[in-house]
Amino acid sequence: MDFSSRTVMYSNSSSLCSSCAYRSRCVINKISANEIDGLSRSFISRKAFHEGQHLYRRGDPFVGVYSLRYGTVKNELVFRDGVTQVTHFSIPGEVLGVDGLGNDRHQLDSICLSSVEVCSISIQDINGMTKNFPEFMGNVTSTLSALLNISYAHNYDLVNLNSLERVADFLIGYSNRLSTVGFDRDNFILPMSRPDLANYLGVTIETLSRSLTHLEKINVIAAKNREIRFISREPIFEFLNSVTLREKHELMKGKSHSYPPFDEKRKP
Repeated sequence: MDFSSRTVMYSNSSSLCSSCAYRSRCVINKISANEIDGLSRSFISRKAFHEGQHLYRRGDPFVGVYSLRYGTVKNELVFRDGVTQVTHFSIPGEVLGVDGLGNDRHQLDSICLSSVEVCSISIQDINGMTKNFPEFMGNVTSTLSALLNISYAHNYDLVNLNSLERVADFLIGYSNRLSTVGFDRDNFILPMSRPDLANYLGVTIETLSRSLTHLEKINVIAAKNREIRFISREPIFEFLNSVTLREKHELMKGKSHSYPPFDEKRKP
């Protein structure tokens, strides 16, 4: 896969890393500011993509990992019969490409939902960074763990929550994730299409629309196209009857880069 036509190289990547707004959520976040100044630009390069472009496709050779600087990316699994399953929506600060670590080939398609810029670290440079900066591999391991926890939580939702509960839980969870990177969790635009969101939640597009309309009627949100404005989360806490969800929401207040671990007991 040739990235050369859309690769943006910077002459002073170290200074860009040290001043990056998302460094605290990047895979190099545990490397000190002084050590970052020692990073060669050969370790990290920036790549820009347009909406609809693939970062990689299922079956592509694993060439490295990507830290998402801005934009939104969806991961999906495409089966041989053409059926697709959306598995994740990535936001700035998250790491992409780790699905290729297992057998050196990507298992998912990664598609840009908007203009996107990523910081790319090649597999050769990963080996070099692991040797020179041991904290880096610890962060990669933490990333894998976090992705597994998100997957476990989502699988729980698909099995145990009804359609309305899934939509409500997603909106709270997604808004909380946005808040960790400095966005307003009460007013935001969903970057994914309704078909993609319905696919991810395991509901039909019609059911998704009815659920959003119901959340508007009970004064949880105001929705206009993809624009979401939270009015009150209390009704969600009531009908989900979830102590865990309420505690998660409270813990997010005022914490820019903290996300509580998943508790398997979502409902009493």
